[in-house]
Amino acid sequence: MSGPSSGAVLAELLVRGTWLVEEAAYEIGGRRYTSGQCRDVAAALEELAAALREHADTLPSGELTVDSTVGGSDA
Repeated sequence: MSGPSSGAVLAELLVRGTWLVEEAAYEIGGRRYTSGQCRDVAAALEELAAALREHADTLPSGELTVDSTVGGSDA
């Protein structure tokens, strides 16, 4: 996942992951989730974690400063 739109793709995955976790929390709390559904969510979260790691590998190491983030772009 590299290139100018990779940040947007990752952002979409994160939003979907948030929704997935919220839904799972609600359904698991109500005891309405099967073991298969739990495994599916776990697999999706593992894929999301892998995408985050891949994205992290494209970023410079070190701390961000205000000057490096203000007025920056997604590209």
